[in-house]
Amino acid sequence: MAAATLVQPSGEMWKKIRVELNEDVNTRDSDLQHIKDWLRKQPHLPDEWDDGRIMTFLRGCSFSLEKTKRKLDMYFTMRAACPEFFTNRDITRPELKDLLNKA
Repeated sequence: MAAATLVQPSGEMWKKIRVELNEDVNTRDSDLQHIKDWLRKQPHLPDEWDDGRIMTFLRGCSFSLEKTKRKLDMYFTMRAACPEFFTNRDITRPELKDLLNKA
């Protein structure tokens, strides 16, 4: 199954999105660095994680550093507790198709 390519917004749409997500281009890099530094200090979390994924969490938490930390902590806790939920997520698997058909 080929990976879908996400079309990135441009121009005015990016400006609108940034306002809605509370993304300040002047502090975005320091926010990203803050989360990276925090991850390195957490013995139960990975030391390194790619910037794009961290930015996804920051945006999903409207750039609240504390919400982002809680969400990352919960994400990795759930990955460790329920690894089967995060693996083999091919939508064409019969079990998943069956679940979708029941919805």
